[in-house]
Amino acid sequence: MLLSDIVEYGARKHPDRIALRFENDVVDFGELRDRTRRLANALLAVANPGDRVAILSTNCTEYFDCYYGVPMAGMALTILNFRLHPEQIVALVEHSGASVLVVSEEFAEVAATVRERVPSVHTIVVIDGSDEDTSWESFVRHASTQPPVTRPSPDDIAWLVYTSGTTGMPKGVAISHRNLISGITSSALHWNLPEGTVFLFCFPLCHVGGYVTLLNHLNGNTVGILRAYDNATFLRTVEQWKVTQTGLAPTMINFLLQDPALDEHDLGTLQAIGYGSSAIPAAVLREGLDRLGCDFYQGMGMTELAGNVLHFDEASHRRAANGEPELLAAAGKPMRLADIRIVDDAMNDVPRGEIGEMIVRADQVMSGYWNDPEATEAAFTDGWFHTGDLVRQDAEGFVYIVDRKKDLIISGGENVASLAVEQALYRHPAVAEAAAIGVPNETWGEIVCAVVVLREGADASADDIIATCREHLGGFQVPRRVEFVDTLPKNVTGKILKRDLRDRFAPSRA
Repeated sequence: MLLSDIVEYGARKHPDRIALRFENDVVDFGELRDRTRRLANALLAVANPGDRVAILSTNCTEYFDCYYGVPMAGMALTILNFRLHPEQIVALVEHSGASVLVVSEEFAEVAATVRERVPSVHTIVVIDGSDEDTSWESFVRHASTQPPVTRPSPDDIAWLVYTSGTTGMPKGVAISHRNLISGITSSALHWNLPEGTVFLFCFPLCHVGGYVTLLNHLNGNTVGILRAYDNATFLRTVEQWKVTQTGLAPTMINFLLQDPALDEHDLGTLQAIGYGSSAIPAAVLREGLDRLGCDFYQGMGMTELAGNVLHFDEASHRRAANGEPELLAAAGKPMRLADIRIVDDAMNDVPRGEIGEMIVRADQVMSGYWNDPEATEAAFTDGWFHTGDLVRQDAEGFVYIVDRKKDLIISGGENVASLAVEQALYRHPAVAEAAAIGVPNETWGEIVCAVVVLREGADASADDIIATCREHLGGFQVPRRVEFVDTLPKNVTGKILKRDLRDRFAPSRA
């Protein structure tokens, strides 16, 4: 099965059922199939199977044409995080070797820089552009709505998703049709998505989390998307579109419950909220169950896994709210199609209850890192993928994430690579040494904290350091806190001991 088969099946089974809603756009499954085919054929007129087609855009209807249509053409949709700094975006397009860039008008300046500096890009398509030579409308207008002549292989790359890790240069995660379909199928076995579900997707589509929209389309459900999340838009949309399920980060749920306008809207159709990226506080869960009157469920995954491999179901959340809050520290239980082990450094399984690294073997595990054979080899041992998460598993099978081997900071659901922040910190002339860590925060889960050693005789304020970071990083990557120290703790090999820093600068529990 291919990714584009999801809309092909939907168009045959229920062509008139609404597949997608965005602002004033309403697209049924038959129309989505035709749009997908039209884009695929238009791309095949300017590029070749195996090429990369990059997309730089906020949420919009055309994003789904690309989700399905680029892989239908046998090309890899290269998904770019629009919140990154323009210099970072240019570097990723260059690394991917993309030949086509699909971009929304708001990123026209970035697109111009890409055209100038990345020779592999020969075609730019502007989603909401008015220029006849580059507009989306002119690009797809005369393309056929018949299926493309050639059909990709299930092992061809469907999506190339750049994800923040522990290196300054994000890795390109190559995800095949087989990987995505497996991840979607695994979630379909666990998620309760009854026929007639109206699912509101509130996150940017430029993350692998967008796979949940494909899962809903596979089930014949309507997917609604927001250009950007805010409480007012969310509340109005749930009420108007009669949304039955949605996905929110715990921070978003907390903000929603604090909004005075919450009680002014009828959210009676809402049946369940899925969340991820961090645990939900027990108080927030209890208030959510009470005031929203819906169930909650959680998924845990990562880009390299093309979806989730742990699922924390609705019944377990109700247990947690009714006297077992310690369960909320769990990320869930292993899903049926993912083989999971918890091992020590020698790849031996640790006894139940002890801490080890979670490794995964499944069809949904990525094909590898794009143009990075060394990183790919390091990520696997005998076919098992190393997640880098240190976990333990209790007697019931719940998996608890204890710590991360990787120094990844997760702030408000966004992944922030510590080294990328550190590279920006070192650009300030007064900085001698620096480390970026995540420290707990009630609102954002974690915030980026910069720990800085100044050069002898130099002077700089926290505002100076933050201003330098803003010149080189996306807004979500910029430190919210700066701490100045005389020295950074290190081990005998000179490696900075970030755990010591996290312990030192964590908020007081008193």
